[in-house]
Amino acid sequence: MEAVLARHPPERVHSGLGEDARRELVSTGAASVQAVAVVGDLRLSGFVLREAVAPALFARFIVAFTEAVRSLSSDNDGWFDKFTGDGFLAFWLYPDDQHLPAEAVSDFCQSILPASEHLVSNLRRNSRNFPVGVGLGLGLDAGPCELVRIGDSITVVGSPIVGATRMASGAGAGEAIVNIHLGDLLHRDPGTLRSRGLSLERAVIKTKEYPEGQEAFHLNLQGGRRSDPVAHPGREQVPP
Repeated sequence: MEAVLARHPPERVHSGLGEDARRELVSTGAASVQAVAVVGDLRLSGFVLREAVAPALFARFIVAFTEAVRSLSSDNDGWFDKFTGDGFLAFWLYPDDQHLPAEAVSDFCQSILPASEHLVSNLRRNSRNFPVGVGLGLGLDAGPCELVRIGDSITVVGSPIVGATRMASGAGAGEAIVNIHLGDLLHRDPGTLRSRGLSLERAVIKTKEYPEGQEAFHLNLQGGRRSDPVAHPGREQVPP
């Protein structure tokens, strides 16, 4: 286990995991933690693969993008967890709600979208037909999780992973959707968002579990308010 932990920068292990949780992880292979989960999903990737001129190039572009995700998550003190075929999972550990890693997570989200735009440009050049709406959608959630060892790697499991995945499924290309709990936590520190030109906007997204819609937040990564609420008919605006 110590060898597995050594692959992660020490400051991330110590500040995000804590000594008690670290000892628990080493001795039992699992530890209770708090984590912010960020799930990325490349919208319409199946259509793009089907229309690819060279499938090998499609795979090469996706792998290069995944390496960029891994690097950017590490640069922003996150843990890159897995590549999901057309997306990814990364997470940030934090000791309690008073130490939410809002700056690191928001910086990662703002950095990953330009990288995804480069990916889309490459995919477009490799496509026979290119549908509208291809791009990266982000979903975010936070809360209690279990950090566990599986073989030679460490992963995180818990309802925030499910929530972030659900939020990503409701995000359009270039959008980030934040589950209601994490959005409320972020609202406690509005200065961090404002300092980075970010804003949160309440929304309703329709999901498989809640077809009539569930409350969430749209994280505006460009600053200001979203100006195209009718562009995504599955989402409705609700008052803040």
